[in-house]
Amino acid sequence: MSLNYYLKGVQRLLRDQRQTAINPEDFKDYINEARREVAMRAQCLPVLTPISGSIVGWSVTNGGAHYSNSPTFTVSAPDFPSGSLPYPNGEQATANGIVQGGSITSIFSSFGGYGYYQPALTITDSTGSGATATPIMSFINQLNQGQETYNFSNVDLSMFPGIASIFMVRSVSILYSNYRYSLACTSFSAYNALIRNYPNQFEYCPFYIAQFGRGTSGSFYMYPLPSQPFQMEWHCLCLPQDLIDDQSVDVIPYPWVDAVKFYAAHLAYLEIQNFNSAQGMFGLFDQKMKMFGSFVNSGRVSNFYGRSIT
Repeated sequence: MSLNYYLKGVQRLLRDQRQTAINPEDFKDYINEARREVAMRAQCLPVLTPISGSIVGWSVTNGGAHYSNSPTFTVSAPDFPSGSLPYPNGEQATANGIVQGGSITSIFSSFGGYGYYQPALTITDSTGSGATATPIMSFINQLNQGQETYNFSNVDLSMFPGIASIFMVRSVSILYSNYRYSLACTSFSAYNALIRNYPNQFEYCPFYIAQFGRGTSGSFYMYPLPSQPFQMEWHCLCLPQDLIDDQSVDVIPYPWVDAVKFYAAHLAYLEIQNFNSAQGMFGLFDQKMKMFGSFVNSGRVSNFYGRSIT
């Protein structure tokens, strides 16, 4: 939804279409605060962190020698399709390069593809040999060997337009030997006293986590320390980016967009010290959020055919 849509809705509630009572810039602040409130209450902005990605580029580690001006660069097939749209089975990447003086000086990704975790590049040429390169990947959420702490703020959310930050992680899953499992979560006090006894003497695939800190400054501690990189999938609840103008991306979904104006109007009435109207607008907001919550969680039959099929 556009910023102008929200502005008109709040101004109508306050009867301030001519912008004489409230500064429009204040309205923007109230609308964005209301959108954050809605996102937290409704938990309507979930994100799964990526377990595979695209090839951004290639770093040449050895240029080789005696190459012609037109070697062939072949990228391996997608090695870890995520199952997510728009390419659930992955998409083949392509690459090209520049040769100077018989050596390959640079390799660039002409199409990054989808569904890659550990891609390989094969360079074939009639005369040259010896060139090697390592991939530069888009963000993949993963464990690093020996690293215990993982901050919410370190997750790159740029691939999710309109998403600003993570304020809560509901679960953490790790991909290990073609198996995805969720880690047991305990309090940090219990983790520190009973699990973290020997943090640097044992490395394996983690199976315990504990959250340290809350909100956007939260982090996870993991035990045992990772023995190697492992793909890691977080089920995150996120906050939206602020709307700056009508070109800003709004990710608040229906029906919750219709609750934003009531909370923004509540804040505007607080500014002009009209506490009765502020309380009334907050009551309408609370009512709308409860109604929308009941609408989207109306329930469903999980299995029409009984508990088991024999």
